[in-house]
Amino acid sequence: MRKICLIAALLLSTDLAFGQKSIPSLKIADLEKLVQSGDSAYVVNLWATWCAPCVQELPHFEKQARVLKDKPVKFIFVSTDMSDAYPRDIATFAKRRKIRSSVVWLNEPNANSFATRIDPRWKGSIPCTIFINPKKNYRKFVEGQMSAEALKREVDALL
Repeated sequence: MRKICLIAALLLSTDLAFGQKSIPSLKIADLEKLVQSGDSAYVVNLWATWCAPCVQELPHFEKQARVLKDKPVKFIFVSTDMSDAYPRDIATFAKRRKIRSSVVWLNEPNANSFATRIDPRWKGSIPCTIFINPKKNYRKFVEGQMSAEALKREVDALL
């Protein structure tokens, strides 16, 4: 519970990743608890620093996060990079890309152990995004790269 409170406090701060001194490490259970708590809707994007489609769509997510900064929605970038990239490579990537949304590392070495908890249909490919709004009992999983227009449509449906 202490870890969840610490992570929640980090995620609530603004400009977290851009000025973030460290990247929190989460287990899948921590991530599940986090997005089911609170009054916010969540856009959770799973990506990796080496994934070209992931990197291409990141600016769309950052733009939506800026546009919706006063709305009850939080954007979380969940790195699925291997442990040798954590934390330095992920933090460096976030800083270079000026990512202001929350960045965390999913500390789960085996995609088979967490993929079905994200969505039963997911085979583990990235990028993928989960849209969650506990207040509306809304959850949608989108596998693959998203265009700016598709992301906006999904976020509008989420809110």
